[in-house]
Amino acid sequence: MEKKIDESIQGDFVFRLVSDKKEYEAGDDVKLYGEITYVGDKDKVNIHHSSSAILFQMEEKVRGFDIGFVVKEIGLSTMLKQGEPYREEYRKSGKYVEDAPIDYVKFMEEFSGIDGFPPGYYVVNGETDFYLEGQERINMKATIDFKVVE
Repeated sequence: MEKKIDESIQGDFVFRLVSDKKEYEAGDDVKLYGEITYVGDKDKVNIHHSSSAILFQMEEKVRGFDIGFVVKEIGLSTMLKQGEPYREEYRKSGKYVEDAPIDYVKFMEEFSGIDGFPPGYYVVNGETDFYLEGQERINMKATIDFKVVE
């Protein structure tokens, strides 16, 4: 796939998903972020969402492992100013079940316990899911990928 930036547009909103690099070294700080930009006519709009306006679902493709995310709260809101990107950086939060296959548990323990990412090929499915007061729901997706090498 080799895509370090992806973008989607719905109505007055643009969603971008970005990785600083296509390839990182093991131990590097992997920089991923999502941005929502309001491009409509108003000066600002208030969006309503769950614990995060931007969700990062990740999969390590070589091993076929999903790296999930945790939704901690619901009912939050964020003010977006016209033309100013609202950015959220990816933070590790991989959740997994203890009785999962042992190779998956070992991978997730390594993933959670180190600064960077274990070597592998990662595909990130970013999503933003929110609504405006009394208006339609906005749900946009973007996908990027990157490698981590020894």
